[in-house]
Amino acid sequence: MTTSIAEPVANPSHSDLKQRWQALREAQPNLRIRNAANQLGVSELALVLLREDDNVQALKPAFSSLLEAMDSVGEVMILSRNDAVVHEVTGTFKEFRTAGSGSMGLALGAIDVRVFFGQWHHGFRVREEVRSGLRESLQFFDAHGQAIQKIYRTDATDTEAWNALVSDFLADKPTEPLNLLPARKPLERVDPGSIDAESLRQDWASLKDVHHFNALLKRHKVDRLTALELIGPTYATRLGSAGTVGSSPLDLLFEQVRESQCSLMIFVGNPGIVQIYSGPIQKVVPTGEWLNILDPKFNLHVNIPSITDWWCARRPSTDGIVTSVEGYSATGELVLTVFGERKPGQVENEGWREECRKLERALCP
Repeated sequence: MTTSIAEPVANPSHSDLKQRWQALREAQPNLRIRNAANQLGVSELALVLLREDDNVQALKPAFSSLLEAMDSVGEVMILSRNDAVVHEVTGTFKEFRTAGSGSMGLALGAIDVRVFFGQWHHGFRVREEVRSGLRESLQFFDAHGQAIQKIYRTDATDTEAWNALVSDFLADKPTEPLNLLPARKPLERVDPGSIDAESLRQDWASLKDVHHFNALLKRHKVDRLTALELIGPTYATRLGSAGTVGSSPLDLLFEQVRESQCSLMIFVGNPGIVQIYSGPIQKVVPTGEWLNILDPKFNLHVNIPSITDWWCARRPSTDGIVTSVEGYSATGELVLTVFGERKPGQVENEGWREECRKLERALCP
């Protein structure tokens, strides 16, 4: 999954950027820093580094070791996002493991993440004053200055263990000016006419594991959304366009599963991480352009107008069909995926399949 930000302005001065950000915050006090960066035409990291030096301290680039040590601090809140969706989970890291010669990592449990360390280039301890007081976090960025993940202290975090961990991983030298790469280019969609659709369908029908899906896309040199458009109604149904909060396919899905208490798996990612929540949802709250889940240990914030395509997809596996509801941006990037909760080796829950059929009947009569 990839994300993009606006092209940065040409080397804005520190003072000029600070003034423009302050003016933007005064005009839109609830604007998230990533969205502010997009409006200002800079990376998010450029704004983070505007803070006073003692509030932004560089971390050693030993990111896998840091995450392996996170279980010692107890409860934290982790936040990962892309341009359209913010995903927040509160819990404890359990047995974070690094694999792939250090290029990948994962944790299972309340904190459930898949990490791609090749994208992790910069890390900082960040302290900031908010309405509730001083907020402290560890924030990680890619080579473009785009945030990958943020880990926040909570009231239940072990303060002594947190301070010890931070002390162990603070860089030996002060933060220096960074040479960030230009913003990522948007995803390039494939010409559908260049794809052998029948061969794609045959390979799709032969899938044995949903984790092999990305390899299938690479083999056919097709992007994910174009594959859905070509595969046909047996395996994919377009649920509609974005609409507005209150009328989108996601609104309807969340209304259904909140009532039925069908347990979900909600995936949100960016090039450096995929973050997953598993369980039912309770409190669904629309706010302006955002559809929110505001549960005690899980928050989700979805900018509905920025998701232009909604699909229901079905992929074969040795455990039977696996069904997902997927949201795509205007550039064809996957920004949100919802599955029924299940473990490998288990057949998909029939209740989830019925929720998807119900959604299709309502939106595609």
